[in-house]
Amino acid sequence: MTDIRDHKQRAGTMPENDAERLKGQRESRARYRAAYPDRVRQSRRGNLARRRARLEAEGKRRTRDRQRVHEWAAAHPDRARERSRAWSEQNPDRRRELQRNYYRRNQEERRRATREQNTRRRQDPAQREQERQHRAARRDVRNAQQMARLSGPEARDKHNQEQNERRRRERRRHQLGLPPRRAHRATINEREANASAARAFFSRRRGAGEIRVLREEQAEVRAAASLASDALWGQELAAQIRADATRPARTAAAVNELLATKVGTHLREEVKMDAIARRVRGAEPYPDAEAEVRRRAITALTARRAAIAEGGVPAHGRTSKASKFARVPQRTRAVRPGRTFPSM
Repeated sequence: MTDIRDHKQRAGTMPENDAERLKGQRESRARYRAAYPDRVRQSRRGNLARRRARLEAEGKRRTRDRQRVHEWAAAHPDRARERSRAWSEQNPDRRRELQRNYYRRNQEERRRATREQNTRRRQDPAQREQERQHRAARRDVRNAQQMARLSGPEARDKHNQEQNERRRRERRRHQLGLPPRRAHRATINEREANASAARAFFSRRRGAGEIRVLREEQAEVRAAASLASDALWGQELAAQIRADATRPARTAAAVNELLATKVGTHLREEVKMDAIARRVRGAEPYPDAEAEVRRRAITALTARRAAIAEGGVPAHGRTSKASKFARVPQRTRAVRPGRTFPSM
């Protein structure tokens, strides 16, 4: 059997070229492993055992260090908070990185804990009562914060624009017969349930009956588009334009007639009380009280028209004189199949 000293001597006499040197090393190791397989196997086992022992010792040391740090923090909470705050101020980037990594590692666990906490709070009457008392006690603080947030003209204009847009959408939804938009923050359970329901709806396979109904509807639309003539469509569009041209005058007449009734008196008193409440609250008064009265009259007419269209009772369970104002024509659009118009 070849002596190990021969291999070491041949490995020591390596050329200067790096490629040849590495090649010589590989060949020397291969010859050594082929010549001494038992010794190589025993050396590998010893290396693995030493590595396992080193890792185990390091793990035990880290566990002891963590335990020691926790005990020190429990015994000196003020100093621990001060040290943590100082480190966070000196290492903001590192702190954000650690927070992101912790959130990603424990994302599912945090979601599960949040769901359990929300469930416990909703089922606990004492917790609900405590939250109600907290909101009642901080009502003045919240109002002051809101007034401070809206104190600037730009912020106030932006807030008013957002509120006007929201009211416009709600009026449009009411005119179309749609339910009001739910304005509450969905919980994690509700968001996950909604996402699961959406995935199930859009990924499910359609049955033969559903596909047949969709094809029939598509055939009806194509037939109506092919039978409609340009002349008929032009007549409908001309009637639409004439109705839109006279609509402002008819609406103004209906509003004036409504304001001449008891409903108009009630609306004026309501605007007057709201204006007083706004001054008490510190908000800006109405720029034009009469314009506000007319705006509310138009809203009342629109609501009555929608109630009559749905077959409901327009006012207080009986037919009133003001119900005839609900016949103010609603803006419609004659659209030929295959053509679209931008919404106004």
